[in-house]
Amino acid sequence: MNSERPQRRPDIDWLRALAVLLLVPFHSALIFCNDGIFPLRSGEDSELLSYFAGIVSQWHMPLLFVISGAGTWFALRFREPGRYARERAERLLVPLIFGSLVIVPPQVYLQRLNEGRFEGSFFAFYPHFFDGIYPQGNLTWNHLWFVAYLFIFSMMALPVFDRIGSGPGQKWISRLASISERRGGIFLLAIPIAGTEATFRAAFPGVQNLVWDWANFGSYFVLFLLGFLILADERYQQAVTRDGPLALALGLMTTALGVSLHLNGVAPSRGYSLGWTAYMVLRAFNMWFWILAVLGIGRRLLFFTNGTLRYVRDATYPFYILHMTVIVLIGFPVMKWKMGIGPRYLFVVVLSTLVTIFAYDLFVRRWRVGRLLFGMKDSDI
Repeated sequence: MNSERPQRRPDIDWLRALAVLLLVPFHSALIFCNDGIFPLRSGEDSELLSYFAGIVSQWHMPLLFVISGAGTWFALRFREPGRYARERAERLLVPLIFGSLVIVPPQVYLQRLNEGRFEGSFFAFYPHFFDGIYPQGNLTWNHLWFVAYLFIFSMMALPVFDRIGSGPGQKWISRLASISERRGGIFLLAIPIAGTEATFRAAFPGVQNLVWDWANFGSYFVLFLLGFLILADERYQQAVTRDGPLALALGLMTTALGVSLHLNGVAPSRGYSLGWTAYMVLRAFNMWFWILAVLGIGRRLLFFTNGTLRYVRDATYPFYILHMTVIVLIGFPVMKWKMGIGPRYLFVVVLSTLVTIFAYDLFVRRWRVGRLLFGMKDSDI
């Protein structure tokens, strides 16, 4: 552990905030798509929004896990493991429990109203929130799965990170980092992601329920570890800066290839076949290309601090907790309006963004209890 508190990386803070903000147009799009999983569906299917959501989902949550791993590297530079574990519990478990009991239930209530599976007020529905496990039942953490997974990953990885900080661990990191000194060498870090996807995705394609979710769990845990890793040696950061433009080009090329496979109806079916395995490898490298490209853009364009960053740094985590319920509350009446999908979608995106910011500023930021329940501390989610 380093006794001196390390300087924050403004690009990491900016990227975290922008990635969470992107959740609003992403989740709003799912209201008008048949693909994906979202509590609210209009019954329509916008092909444009479906492709937008599909492309964003390929790298978006993976990026947040990489950023969280990077933040953990900073946290452990000036925290003992025991203190880190206690702070993780306070910052993640308290909002997870509060959010699951208070923030998430309105999403399920409006979903059941929309499906015709319940009639009555929210207060009449609330006792039924505990009837069975979602999606057949009602009890769920919905978008707060990220918080649950992040807490588990933080605890699982803590012994590994603590060992990496030792002398032998540093030597291992140094040897591994030497790969990134060669142009494109950092792309090879996608191999463990590809191995996880090829091994588990065919059998475990589903939602983040922690129990039956080996593909997501494995891939996200690898990404969390990689986020820590690429901050542990400066050579990785140099590689991100150097290879970021190439990663962007490769990300665009592999995305175009994946989209063309779907447009031509030749994307392989899920299952343990050579075609599916190759497709999982393609998706894993595509994911990593986009992550490196975004990290590279951040290092080039977002390496600055101002008053806005100081505000959004605190707001990002509460914004994440609040945003999906706000989208559902606004989207429920708007999706039924008699107008095109485009105007309704834009209305939901803009109003949801503004209302979420307003709710954070009025009900969370200014109140000690609100700050506690939403995990607002100087930490590194």
